[in-house]
Amino acid sequence: MVESVSTMDIENRSQQMGDVHANAVSGKRKHVQKRPTGITTLGIFMLVGGIFCICAGLSETPAGIIGVSVSGTPAVVIHFLHAGVSFYIFTGFLKLKRDAWIVYMIFFAFGIANNLITMMSSGSINQLATVMLMCLFGYYIHGKKELFVN
Repeated sequence: MVESVSTMDIENRSQQMGDVHANAVSGKRKHVQKRPTGITTLGIFMLVGGIFCICAGLSETPAGIIGVSVSGTPAVVIHFLHAGVSFYIFTGFLKLKRDAWIVYMIFFAFGIANNLITMMSSGSINQLATVMLMCLFGYYIHGKKELFVN
């Protein structure tokens, strides 16, 4: 049964307070924090990256890790591991899980190190834009640290 409650303010004017049932229900709800669009977007990037890693693994594309190019079964394993981590981060970003934030920061640091070593070993600056973009994403996610809870 839902009833309206009226109260009188200081000057004896009637004031509508709303439904008793609605107030009781809203008092029981936990505060749910809205996920920022940037986190959702980065999560979708991780999902797409994971899908590309699966495609690269299935096509046996060589993988570069710490400045070394590997092919065959090790490359397939690296691509599938990369895809698994990407999918984990994607789901964690959608749920704002603290563990996903930690995994992303480790993944981010490894990606930066990998790209910098590749740049130094090849003598090319082709990876510079990638490194700068990764730093921008890492800075953004680090700034949103307080949103990620378990």
